[in-house]
Amino acid sequence: MTTTQYRLVYLLLAMALIAVIVGAVLFIPSGDPTTLPDAVESYSPGDQDLVVQPVKVVLDLEANYDARFQIDGTSIPPDQVDSIVETGRHQFEPGPGKVIEQWSPGDHTVVATYIGPRQIDVGTVVWTFRVQ
Repeated sequence: MTTTQYRLVYLLLAMALIAVIVGAVLFIPSGDPTTLPDAVESYSPGDQDLVVQPVKVVLDLEANYDARFQIDGTSIPPDQVDSIVETGRHQFEPGPGKVIEQWSPGDHTVVATYIGPRQIDVGTVVWTFRVQ
């Protein structure tokens, strides 16, 4: 190959590299976390997560907050939720004798309502996860 041909190949490779970088910057999500209400520290599984069994639905709130779960339209009785109100951790795991005995494959929507210590701060967090 001649010098001109080498230069043309290098120019094309450089242009392809620049196109890949520009495409990555424009089309890959920024990764900014979802903004949660002040009372909510975290929840799991995350929104749109793909999980395998066993799965616990966990909601971490500020201390002394209570929580109520509704999963796929079914209200979870408070006595089936493991809650430590003093730390703000609330979790539900399906099992025998519970309103949800096991997760079926597919999407599951959680509606978690939290209640502050003096029943003033009340809110809702909604997310969906998929069981494989």
